[in-house]
Amino acid sequence: MKHFKIAKKHYDSLTKHLFPGDGKESVSIAICGRANNGNTFLVHDLIHIPHNLCEREFDFIKWPTHLIIDRLPEMVAKNFALFKVHSHPGGYEQFSELDDNSDLELFDSIYGWFDNEDFHGSLILLPSGNLIGRVITPELEFEEMDKITIVNHTIKISQKKKQSFDDSLNLRNRQTLGKGTQMLLKNMTIGVVGCSGTGSPVIEQLSRLGAGKLILVDPDVIESKNLNRIINSKEVDAVESTLKVDVAKHAIDQMGFSTEVVAYANNLYDDVSVIHDLSSCDFLFGCMDSVDGRHLLNSIASFYIIPYIDVGVKVISDKEGGIDQICGSIHYLQPGASSLLTRGVYTSEDLRAANMLRTDLEEYEKQKDSGYITDINVEAPAVISINMLASSLAVNEFLSRIHPIKTEELSLYDIIRFSLTDYYLMNEHSEHDNDIYLDKYIGRGDISPLLNIPTFTNYAKAI
Repeated sequence: MKHFKIAKKHYDSLTKHLFPGDGKESVSIAICGRANNGNTFLVHDLIHIPHNLCEREFDFIKWPTHLIIDRLPEMVAKNFALFKVHSHPGGYEQFSELDDNSDLELFDSIYGWFDNEDFHGSLILLPSGNLIGRVITPELEFEEMDKITIVNHTIKISQKKKQSFDDSLNLRNRQTLGKGTQMLLKNMTIGVVGCSGTGSPVIEQLSRLGAGKLILVDPDVIESKNLNRIINSKEVDAVESTLKVDVAKHAIDQMGFSTEVVAYANNLYDDVSVIHDLSSCDFLFGCMDSVDGRHLLNSIASFYIIPYIDVGVKVISDKEGGIDQICGSIHYLQPGASSLLTRGVYTSEDLRAANMLRTDLEEYEKQKDSGYITDINVEAPAVISINMLASSLAVNEFLSRIHPIKTEELSLYDIIRFSLTDYYLMNEHSEHDNDIYLDKYIGRGDISPLLNIPTFTNYAKAI
């Protein structure tokens, strides 16, 4: 399946350049990373062709292609995909004969630079904000784009071939969300990392809402202490040390919603095939306590342009045997903006400590005892009522991104915070700085080493 993805940062820049307000066509070049064996195209950078250097009319544009020559050696070296993107100010919703001839001439030259068979392509941005696209093969044939995703405060997914859903099972969901949203859910792949306290009710809700495919990741087994909060877990699961992902998969398989489940009993850092599968998701949920796991998931979301919700809950002791605060937060994160790190969910020191805890426990304990490192090895609240509140807020926030639920601007809901002790529920716009590091890798896709992490050097061989 050929899939084009673009994040808000680049989509806004593209819209501003392609529709300057004079009613004439404009053109830009999208430099795209690749994933899914080269068939997913992820916008990494843009080259805007200056208006004053083009011959422009409301239904025609001629532009100097030599302006991209200087960037071609880099594109070839890094095997970027090149997509021409131009506007149709009049709203014409297909490629014209002029577009065909222009694309054939351009990509005949482009393919001369590359020594492989990987695709490049062309798109049209319409006044409605929709994109239509196609790839141009090395044989200079046109193939329609199967799927286009725009990740913004909302998530807009246009898909050519869609799976149908069972209307009788999903009747109440459809009555509430509408047929279009129900169809969208049926055709989405959603990753949930962490299948315990908050992850378990997230999975339950997504399954019963009719999600098409779930990728579940958790290395742990059911223990007796988990039974009070992991949905569908039973005493026999604790006795037999059943994997948490297997408990969830078995329950979903019995529901009858035909949700496909891929279960990984792995740590994110232990198996690159897990990251490879997560990179194909349309949405990610992070339901983990670990700082390094949350950081890695935030990186996956940026490299592969995936919207991501992080679910966090916390019980703060009053140091006298009681509870001072029961609280939680839901973070909606999109590539090219602030991250969990820049929002202060954890610090660089916390991340260093978490990485050491994972890779060198002896050294971690030594530095912790010496006061050189933060003690981050603590568990989240183990009470189902708190976890389910956080999980429900997270899933409803996800729904608001694919279906118009809220009356206010969604940018005001970057973060949702709640407290059961001070009893509040509040939302806020993230005023935090963009993550400068992750911003460099937005849409970078499959590279070696994977996610620019040295321990994943052999990723290319793994896929």
